[in-house]
Amino acid sequence: MVHCVGRAGRPACVLSAPWKGQELALSCIEKVKAWSPLTLRQDRAAHRTAQTSKSSSLWPTASESRFARPWRAWSVKIWAPTGDGDVEEFWGLLQVPLAKEHRDIEKVKEVIKEVQSVADYAHKFNQHIARAAGEELDSAPAIRVAVPVGCFVLDSINPHIADAGDALMLTLFDAAAVTKFVFEGAEDFQELPQAFFHYVAWSSGGQEMVADLQGVQDEQDFLLVDPVLIRPQELSLNSILSAVSGGGVNSTSLTSRRLDEWHPRCGQLCRAFDPQRRGGTTRRACGVPLPHCGIAGG
Repeated sequence: MVHCVGRAGRPACVLSAPWKGQELALSCIEKVKAWSPLTLRQDRAAHRTAQTSKSSSLWPTASESRFARPWRAWSVKIWAPTGDGDVEEFWGLLQVPLAKEHRDIEKVKEVIKEVQSVADYAHKFNQHIARAAGEELDSAPAIRVAVPVGCFVLDSINPHIADAGDALMLTLFDAAAVTKFVFEGAEDFQELPQAFFHYVAWSSGGQEMVADLQGVQDEQDFLLVDPVLIRPQELSLNSILSAVSGGGVNSTSLTSRRLDEWHPRCGQLCRAFDPQRRGGTTRRACGVPLPHCGIAGG
């Protein structure tokens, strides 16, 4: 039994669950092999930290994002009261932090707030794409984001998954499989999520990036689940001196390199908002607010 403490009240691009303040029962908790991409980034993170290659240097640090923070994921049946004495069932995604110290409701709320920020970007992106195409927002292809709700466990018969008092996340999600759309740059090119990845860096002036875009394609739309925001930190004097002496890079050039590596080419949708960028190798400063770069904020 879990108690939900919040949900998103966001635009139509958001898929969220109406469970605020309710007590839910969970059953049929199972691992889904085709959902393994959900935990791939933490496996990659452990491998990358042991490397010194060019690609591993692009990997987000713990101070920039929760990219490497391990969570476990299961499919779950959710039983929710309807208000008239009946019960409604949903299929969803159950996520629990691996580390006990991260099973705190305030830490879980931080993750939910981050996913909501991605949903806000998605809403602005969808508006931009619809205007550029001369279409109504409801009829244009769109990026949608499945925003989780935070819950804490009231009672558990599966303490190895989550014990009483633990905080966790539930997301409405019943897809048979999870697909990576933008992760390390080698994914099959899907123009809409690739353009969204570019748009977040462009509209934030390189101050934020969305990463690990994954989920499912639903006809012309893409539903994202568990995306991550990267926020490159401002450099201190010591870090600047260290970067200079060690041949390192600052946060803006790192954002540029990540954009080039993870989004190696642009389609027509990118050119609707950033016409100066043609590909990952032609605009090395792309992703930062410089005069010669297509990214200047929005």
